[in-house]
Amino acid sequence: MRQILFLLSSSRPDGNSARLARRAAPAGAACHWLDLATLGLPPFHDTRPAPPPPLAPVVAGVLAQMRSADDLVFVAPVYWYALPAPAKLLLDHWSGWLDDPDLGFAAMMAGKRLWLITTRADPDPDVPAPVEATMARTALWLKMPWCGALHGVADAPGDITRDTATWAQAAEFLTLRQ
Repeated sequence: MRQILFLLSSSRPDGNSARLARRAAPAGAACHWLDLATLGLPPFHDTRPAPPPPLAPVVAGVLAQMRSADDLVFVAPVYWYALPAPAKLLLDHWSGWLDDPDLGFAAMMAGKRLWLITTRADPDPDVPAPVEATMARTALWLKMPWCGALHGVADAPGDITRDTATWAQAAEFLTLRQ
């Protein structure tokens, strides 16, 4: 069974991005939801050239969930043309994991599919471009298939259902294409 890990990163519980992601969650897949904003991920410290420190339990837990996933879906509202802090912090930890030869992080990530689901208040279609570029480059670097992004326009809680085109697209967004 396909294992999908949704990595939520909004400062708003049950925000528009999360609602859009739930709409996109395919039936028949095992969907797991991880709210990065409530996990309490510790700050990332680059310890190079010293060996990386042991993983904090919460970080090890995130890594374990990622290891068992076939698909990783970053669910991130666009804040100031960038990923929210919890999503960016996770990517910073990925940098450290790449430097730890015992983790085999690059090999673990290769082949996992990477997706992005965003919402933003600004209707300008160029607003999410920096976030999408970050994720696409991440996929390229880690030899992950980049499966694309779904961008919605919403501001107040629940507004995402008013973006009818995106809401409709969500139902098929995570479908695997041949």
